[in-house]
Order: sequence, then structure tokens, then C-alpha cells
Amino acid sequence: MKVRLAALPLLFCLASAASAQGGSDAQTQALVRRLQAGDRRERLAAAEEIKGQGAKAAAAIPALAAALKDPDDDLRKIAAEALGRMGREAAPAVPALTAALGDGNSSVRSNAAFALGQVGAEAGPAVPALTGMLKDQSPWARAAAARALGRIGGGAKVSVPSLTELLKDQNEGVRRDAAEALGRFGVDAKGAAPALILLLKDGSPSARKAAAEALGGIGPEAKEAVPALKESLKDPEFVVRMNAAQALRRIGLGPGEAVPLWTGALGDASEHVRRYAADALAEMGLEAKAAVPALTEALKDRDRFVRLSAAKGLGNIGGEARTAVPALVGLLKDEEPLVRAAAATALGKLGGDAGAALPALDELQKDQATVVRLAAAEAINKITSQGTRAQ
Repeated sequence: MKVRLAALPLLFCLASAASAQGGSDAQTQALVRRLQAGDRRERLAAAEEIKGQGAKAAAAIPALAAALKDPDDDLRKIAAEALGRMGREAAPAVPALTAALGDGNSSVRSNAAFALGQVGAEAGPAVPALTGMLKDQSPWARAAAARALGRIGGGAKVSVPSLTELLKDQNEGVRRDAAEALGRFGVDAKGAAPALILLLKDGSPSARKAAAEALGGIGPEAKEAVPALKESLKDPEFVVRMNAAQALRRIGLGPGEAVPLWTGALGDASEHVRRYAADALAEMGLEAKAAVPALTEALKDRDRFVRLSAAKGLGNIGGEARTAVPALVGLLKDEEPLVRAAAATALGKLGGDAGAALPALDELQKDQATVVRLAAAEAINKITSQGTRAQ
């Protein structure tokens, strides 16, 4: 009896869920009836309500697909938008949405393209029509088609030449969206690299950002973009500089190029760029030994994440960073626990070269933060086990 009573709450929850699902389906069907048989106001209101429910109203997809052929412009526009809110669930409507790309109303065409993009890879059959739409008279429609092709992904790589041509569009939003779409194709968009390099000089910051991001997406095959991306590190917009830095890192640079580049970026006005530069140097380990002075200076950065990454970088360089010991000891008093811990860890990695830090590390074992105390203890163990050397 106790077992049966214990099961009652679970049964109640399951019943409630089933009831809610049933209620939701019933509500959707009621909306579908209004969509199909009500007066104009009712039909538009029903379409708006379905749109608001998103994928929960997936049962309405056939009715929405049919509504894409309705003579009412507003209804077609809302129906396409509603399908877009359903994401991948709207895959059965791909044929109807593809046909809607030829609609006489530009808003309907744009919304249909958006919906196909939300479907993703399963919207592959729409690629030829979307590619053709890149020449649409409406800039909104061209931009929507570009975004959709990018979201479809690898199955839409045949559109790369057309998207590349779109980088010359008169509308800056279209140029930006074309670049963003190309970035989603990765190395398959390598043929677009020359045009993307030109876009790095565009008058629109968002287009320049998208160009840098796309070149990073192409990766090592975009090596020809390195000089232009280096120039973009001087861009007045920090988002452009940030994406240029990311692109250079993804393309891959030899130590001889990378160290001076990231060292210079440590002085950027944007903390986001400085963080990225410090992270990049930290990952290079001993290869970044020429950056020791700059990383040591970065320990004073006003941004805690820069200080943390700079400490990590010095630790990863190892004994070649011994000149940073005094600055790392000073960082043991940082207001941020994770920064104090990073400084202690870095000193531990310097081993015997950090012998002068032992008194401060010993004091750090009384820190309120567990992570700091553990880092201090580990650092002391590493330094003493290797024996201290004269500073």
C-alpha cells in the first residue's frame, strides 16, 4: 500500500503533463481552425498566436505552409515568420517555404528565407532558390538569403561564389551578412579570401568585423590575409581588432611573427584584445620567452583576466622568466583570489629560480581562499624540491 501511495505523486505529475500536452494540442487545433476559417482579423490573430508559441505549436505547420499561398500579404508574412519561430520542426514546410522565396512581397520572401535558415541543414533543397535570391531587388531579402545559406552550412557551399560577389553589395548589412555566411563554411570558403581581405577596409565596422571573423573561420588556408589582418589590429573599432586577433590565431603564425604581434596587442586600449593577446602568449610556452618583459608589465594591468593570463604565460615560459619573480611576488597580494593563485602557480613552475618567493608563499598559505592556499602549498613544494638558486 505504501508503495502505491508513494507512486501517486509521480502518476499525478505524468497525468498533469499529459493533460497539459493535450490542452496545448487542442489549443493549437483551435487556432488552426481560426486560421483556416475565420474572418481576416481572426486569421491574422490566430497566425500571430501560433507564432508566439513557436515549436510548441508544431501541429500547425501544415496549415501555416498552406497559408503561404494565401492572397493576403500580411497573412503570408506572418505564416512565414511563424514557421521561422519553429526552427528545425518546420522541416516539413521546406517545399512551401522554398516556393515562397518567389513571392511578390519582399517581406514574405525575407521571412521565408529566415525560416529556411532556422531549419538548417534539412533545408538543403532550398539552396538553389536561396542562391538566386542573393540577386533580389530588396536588400532585406538578399541579406536574409545570405544568412539562410550560412545556417544551412556545408550543404550550401555551392553558394560561395555568389556570396563572394555579394561582398561588393551597396548595402552594408548585405555585405556583413554575406561575410558572416562565408565564415560558416570554413575552409570551403577559401576562394573568398581575397574579397574578404578587401572588405577589411570597408567603411562599415560591422562588415570589417565580419570579414575578419570569416577569414579566421577559413583558418590556415587564409594565410594570404595575415598582412591585412595585422593592419586591422590598428582598427579604431575594438570589435574589429578583436576579431582580427582571433583570425590571426586561427590561421596560425610562427613564433617569430606571433610574439611581436601579441606583445604589441598587450598595449591595446581594449581589455578584450589585451586578454586575447595574453592568452595567446600563455599558450605558446617557452616560445614566448621574448615576451617576458611585456608579460611582466601586464601583471599590472587593470583587467584581472589580463593579469591572470600574464601570470600563466610567465609560468609556462619557465626559468627564462626568472626576472619576473619580484613582480609575481607582488601579485600574490592581488585583490582577486584566482589571480593570486595564478601568481603562486607561476612561481611554482619557475622552480628553484623562484626561491626568493618562499616567504611570501608561506604567508599565502593562510589565505582565506582554498584555491589560493592549495596553489601556494604546491608552489612551495615545487620550489623546495628543486632547490633554490641565487637570484
